[in-house]
Amino acid sequence: MDAPVVSGSNIGTLSAEAPTMTMTCPKCSAPMEPVTHGDVTVDRCTSCRGLWFDLMEQRNLRAAPAAEAIDTGSPVAGSRSDEQRRITCPRCTARMTHLRDVDNRTIEYEYCPVCHGAFFDAGEFARYRDDGFLGTLRAMFRPG
Repeated sequence: MDAPVVSGSNIGTLSAEAPTMTMTCPKCSAPMEPVTHGDVTVDRCTSCRGLWFDLMEQRNLRAAPAAEAIDTGSPVAGSRSDEQRRITCPRCTARMTHLRDVDNRTIEYEYCPVCHGAFFDAGEFARYRDDGFLGTLRAMFRPG
């Protein structure tokens, strides 16, 4: 439902949808495009193919069937940008922190301590997702 908006002498409507904002990749500064899988929309860099996840989206997609399809970039190319350490959050411009996944210490990503978003280089989300699925299977069949 649209609500009236009054601004000076202009009267218009305010849509229930949030305005779209083009994000810039925190690694290569190229524009990012929205990519939807199921009911979750993430942002993917049009150049380096890195992925931006808003709060907890990577955890939600980790369990979704075929979610690795959103990670279309080359893992080799993605690993080249691992050395970049001074990354600015594309949402809130805070300095991002470099972290390792608690389940798989070989997966490194950038995390924003202010808005809680995460940036995965090309190929990292597919590895993150695979490890989560394989880890679940291993736990099911682990002698106990």
